[in-house]
Amino acid sequence: MRILVLMNMYPPHSDGGYPLLCLETVEELKARGHEVLVLTSTMGLNGRRRIEKDVWRVFEYCPDNKRNEPWSFRLIDLLRWYVRERREQRYLDKAIASFEPDAAFVWATKGMSYALAIRLMAQEFPLFAYVCGYWLIDHNKRARKRRQYQFWAWGGSARGVRGGVKRILKALLAKGLGLTVEFEPLTFDGVAFNNPEMIAGLESPAWKRPPVQIYDSTSVDDFAGISRSGEERPKRFLFVGRFHPSKDPLILVKALELLQSTSAGHDAELTLVGWPHDKSYVDQLEDAIRSLPNPDRVRFREPVAFGEMPALFADHDVLVVPSQADPLPRIAAEAMAAAMPVIVSDRCGISRLLKDRQDALIFPTGDEQQLAEAMKELMENLPLVRDLSEKGRCLAVDYFSTQRMVNEIERFLVDGTRSEERAGHPSFESAA
Repeated sequence: MRILVLMNMYPPHSDGGYPLLCLETVEELKARGHEVLVLTSTMGLNGRRRIEKDVWRVFEYCPDNKRNEPWSFRLIDLLRWYVRERREQRYLDKAIASFEPDAAFVWATKGMSYALAIRLMAQEFPLFAYVCGYWLIDHNKRARKRRQYQFWAWGGSARGVRGGVKRILKALLAKGLGLTVEFEPLTFDGVAFNNPEMIAGLESPAWKRPPVQIYDSTSVDDFAGISRSGEERPKRFLFVGRFHPSKDPLILVKALELLQSTSAGHDAELTLVGWPHDKSYVDQLEDAIRSLPNPDRVRFREPVAFGEMPALFADHDVLVVPSQADPLPRIAAEAMAAAMPVIVSDRCGISRLLKDRQDALIFPTGDEQQLAEAMKELMENLPLVRDLSEKGRCLAVDYFSTQRMVNEIERFLVDGTRSEERAGHPSFESAA
């Protein structure tokens, strides 16, 4: 099967676990005999485009999606925008013509041109999506408010000179240059998701058949070599993620303040590993750390490469994931595979798969007192630490393996494409 993948960022030029998940899925699909071409952004290349054998890094990327629209409604800014759109859409057309996919598989579009996925809907081959983030909600609920679409909506059907000029300009772009200009909400032939929140609240269904839930995976074998004696009192806590309110490391620092104020937790340590996406939030973190009873027991670290994660886990005792909203997250599954006890908030998607006090400790999101008590209990209760370590690793190995996820992804794509073939799409032959 020939699969065209659209992803907004792709390793090694990426951040977070979602791009790594995409990479691992692509590599496993290729190992099973499928042909895969990944179309992604120029993130990490300073705007330079690079076409590799199986990866085209060609689309412009807008960090955090903040400037994914013309700068203004001035004609010169709109002209610049559609020069960009022509280039982006031509790369997509070129990839489709040269690769001749049996299906397209969208992983994320946020930060790239909205027109790319819209243009894929117009193709003859079926279109699928894996939704592990808020990109689909962003497209279907918010994109229509961007200037490139509002420009046509405001007065486009009005009589007079202004309406006439807009209609002529739109016809020139859409018919003369063949560009995708109008906004359309995305509708896929099939949608898979990892967390119901990722597709909740859409104004209209974004799928033609019921969506399928497929939980994330990770390379659990990479963490199997880490051993823990279970005899040392855990005091080294770890956070890995963006320094952003959605990940909420601030609540962890506040919990640490409560913990360090007790005799049992006065020597508790914390390492914060991540990306400073929000400077004002980092300032709040630093202020909170300065007010700790033992601020010297907290340190910041730059993000580490995936290959260095086993060593990072080995140097710490407990992972804390205090997120306000997080589809899985992958880091929790990795830590469990490394036999590391995990404390997660009840807003993490993985909490739905875990039994409290059996696979992990789960606390109410935003509750610093409950989080501090969970941290304190692990510092005092070695039998519980050993139990969480053993059962967490077993669950990670059994459930969060790449093989399990790709089995489900492959079945989702192959079965969905066969259904579309029966509905009138061109035939294909799946890989053996």
